[in-house]
Amino acid sequence: MRFTPRLDDHNRAPGGVPFLVPVRVEHTDAQARITSLTVRVSYDDGGTWQTVPVQHGGGQWLAGLRHPAGAAFVSLRATATDSAGNTVDQTIIRGYRLR
Repeated sequence: MRFTPRLDDHNRAPGGVPFLVPVRVEHTDAQARITSLTVRVSYDDGGTWQTVPVQHGGGQWLAGLRHPAGAAFVSLRATATDSAGNTVDQTIIRGYRLR
């Protein structure tokens, strides 16, 4: 899985505002399609996690975050399942900084 948020030159995103994070799930089975994607976010280095809304459309997945004011880093965790029953879990601690 790849999280591709739009960040500044210092790997930061704005805090205290809604923020969309594109998520791309890559796999080798061309016949299988992604049937579910769950994304969770943590602002305390993985101490606690919150599930965020995910939308699918136009061939891409978007996770809708709202970075709280005062948080320093964003950690992301995602779980995807495909139509063949395969699953993948990925966690990134301190994926990017907030400004």
